[in-house]
Amino acid sequence: MSPHPERPPGTGRTSGAVDVAFERRLRRVRAHVSGEIDMDNAAELQEDLTAALTSSDSGLDIDLASVTFCDSSGLHALLHVNQLALQAGKSVVLTALSRPVARLLHSTGAERVLAVHGRPGSSAQRLQVATRRFGPTFHLRLTGELDMDTRPALEEVQAALDGVDVVACDMRDLIFIDVVGLYALVDFTRRLHRRGIAFFPYNWQPQPRRLLDVVDELCPAHDGRGRPTRLLRSLQDFTAAARTADSARAREDGLLRVAFPLP
Repeated sequence: MSPHPERPPGTGRTSGAVDVAFERRLRRVRAHVSGEIDMDNAAELQEDLTAALTSSDSGLDIDLASVTFCDSSGLHALLHVNQLALQAGKSVVLTALSRPVARLLHSTGAERVLAVHGRPGSSAQRLQVATRRFGPTFHLRLTGELDMDTRPALEEVQAALDGVDVVACDMRDLIFIDVVGLYALVDFTRRLHRRGIAFFPYNWQPQPRRLLDVVDELCPAHDGRGRPTRLLRSLQDFTAAARTADSARAREDGLLRVAFPLP
């Protein structure tokens, strides 16, 4: 049997940023869900999972290890399908969780309602901060998860920044941020800004980047100073502006070459 779930005709779909595929196993159906689950696609995912549950003899196994983001609407879809299973004398089992999903289930208490197997290990949850300094430039690399318990690590960094002009922060190994962790990072950045230190985070992963977007959608203006996460997007905005400028220059150069061809 192929290790990757295959989608039988009519039993799965790609919707927005989420993909679901199904595989029949004896008396159960296995669903492999990947991508981002949010209010734009949770209803369609719920419809697909419900159809798969109905077609099964004893229940549905859902693999969520490849889900990079899940909001409350996605959680509601899982709880709804679980309730339908109980009413039908079947079961829903979450066979694998990504860290964003595991944190959502834990923070909401849903892990006590849903049958969960294959939780992610706890060894990678602790935030680790690696630092290097090159003259007035300070390099950070955050690894793990940024939550309410990790503010002291950011405080230690603040204490080591005398004489620093720029802090560059590599986010490639920061796989999860909760709301408390996000506002701790925003506060960290504001304090740097007040000290005249520029902060450039880069290599954002899907879950943290999506959380930035959700916060800005819910709070488009903050104290009259623009987006709540604007200081965290400085390098992203600078890169986007540079690309736009490069494209504009390339178009202008192309037009000039057409209007004034070289001999």
